[in-house]
Amino acid sequence: MLGALLVASLGGSLFLKFCSIRFLRIPLNNLSSDLLVGDVFTVMPAGMLTILLFALLKAALVSAGWSDFGGTLSNLLAAPFSTSSNSLLFSIGYETAAQVLWLFGIHGPNALYAIQLNVLIPASQANMAVVAGGGHAPFIFTEGFFPTFARMGGSGGTLSLILALLLVSRTVRGRKLALFMMLPALFNVNEPLLFGLPLVLNPVYAIPFVLAPVVQILIAYVAIIADLMPRTGYSIAWTTPALFSGYAVTGSFAGTLVQLLSLAAGAAIYAPFVRMTEYLAAKKGQEVLASLLHIAESPETSLKAKRCLDLPGDEGRMSAALAGDLEDALTTQGQIFLEFQPQVDFRTGRVFGAEALLRWQHPLLGRVAPPVIVTIAEDVDRIDRLGLEILSLACRQRSVWRDVLSDDFVIAVNLSPRQLLDRDFHRKVIDILQREDLPPCWLEVEITESTMLLPDVNAIDNLKRLREVGVKVALDDFGMGHTSLHYLRELPLDTVKIDRALADVSPGSVNEHIVKSIADLSRTLNLSLVVEGIENERQLKRLSALGCERFQGYFFSRPLAENPCLEFVVDANRERRFVAREERFLLNDCATVRQP
Repeated sequence: MLGALLVASLGGSLFLKFCSIRFLRIPLNNLSSDLLVGDVFTVMPAGMLTILLFALLKAALVSAGWSDFGGTLSNLLAAPFSTSSNSLLFSIGYETAAQVLWLFGIHGPNALYAIQLNVLIPASQANMAVVAGGGHAPFIFTEGFFPTFARMGGSGGTLSLILALLLVSRTVRGRKLALFMMLPALFNVNEPLLFGLPLVLNPVYAIPFVLAPVVQILIAYVAIIADLMPRTGYSIAWTTPALFSGYAVTGSFAGTLVQLLSLAAGAAIYAPFVRMTEYLAAKKGQEVLASLLHIAESPETSLKAKRCLDLPGDEGRMSAALAGDLEDALTTQGQIFLEFQPQVDFRTGRVFGAEALLRWQHPLLGRVAPPVIVTIAEDVDRIDRLGLEILSLACRQRSVWRDVLSDDFVIAVNLSPRQLLDRDFHRKVIDILQREDLPPCWLEVEITESTMLLPDVNAIDNLKRLREVGVKVALDDFGMGHTSLHYLRELPLDTVKIDRALADVSPGSVNEHIVKSIADLSRTLNLSLVVEGIENERQLKRLSALGCERFQGYFFSRPLAENPCLEFVVDANRERRFVAREERFLLNDCATVRQP
């Protein structure tokens, strides 16, 4: 792997450098009408020169006697240990070197095979000969010692890492990876873990990857010195399963007990780094999710066919992973769910409805922002399925509340514009209403002006048919698009919702004039008006003075799970909580007038 990285890095850098040199580029002219073919011709001299330089480098290595680069490198790496005695210091140095090489993608034991050939294999042969004759094995560190006591699960003592993942990992992915790797690790095969977790080129795991096998060497060394375990005196294959290998190589169950102690010590070393890795991964994931949210909400990307899946880098990889996970989430109960934000009518003082808000509790990343979910679903053509799932959940929840809430309490659900392009969409909604035994007038569907497609025949037909059966229709984010009045004329509407960006009004501001105009227009057209994003009493007081009567926002309540939402609505309406708040505003206004 190291060789591949070096060649790719050096070769790519040289090629790009040569491409920037003008006289090494073939003028395109009219060589081809295919731009890609033309580009290939243009940079062909740079590519040929790069290949030529590598050929010359190979020839130079061969002439210098380095025809077997791997073998030469192995001899160079093993040279510092060639005069070492078979001692504790030697074994720690050898294992540390092997682990450090692995961290850079070099197979440590293979690269240091000269040490095995000159030191460890002769020690093994000497021990076996003495034990076969009934004597006491002279050497502690042999060819069989390291895979048995320091490399259980493979280089790095990674069977301990697997145990740590099973014991302390907080993610489903971590535990699944551990279970997947358990079987090969029992036979000391860990390449999928080294490159898949990964451990190679991962600075976070560098310390435990080197430290765990060194500690395990020390445990086995102390056990031998204290005569608690025999020295290795039998030949075994390096793939002999852990725990059995300890017995097989020493001829004693003490070897197995030492392995168990070593595995526990290694797991204790790896455990905090597992937690650290998951914390860093979660932090990085949140940064990428924030970037995806910005992209999903950006108007520049709204017209692209695939807004997230075609992205390069971490964002593209995250989008692809989320697309696959979304499929699972739609079939796994509990990941996709709803929260509800109450809506308040200040004229009557009642909570008259709630907006159902999509939530996805990802098992690894936590909450995923709704715009990202919708964008990913649209990219992979699952928005219809996701939208119907949201409608089903909302209608089912409203049906559950039927005996507690009044018949005028409405549940509002956002629709994606693409859902309305399906000519049979209205039938699917009606089927859901019938399945949940829900009166159509208890449901309000919201379309977002800022992302709504210009009136499409299917979209308008779906909305008209839904309204004919009693479903209410709301236009969300009103006033933020370029075609607001056009929508009022074309679409069958019951409600308009003023976007939160207009909710922050101040005397004489542009927002104030816009909101007042929308409020007057809504009354003229007999449309219900809801203002979103109310966060403080000042906003509420000012908007009420402009003629707005229905509100939604954190000032009243943040989005709530189904049971807390039900409690909030019942308590607020029983206590007439918002009527009292309105009366306080009137008193404040009177007090202001009396001031000199």
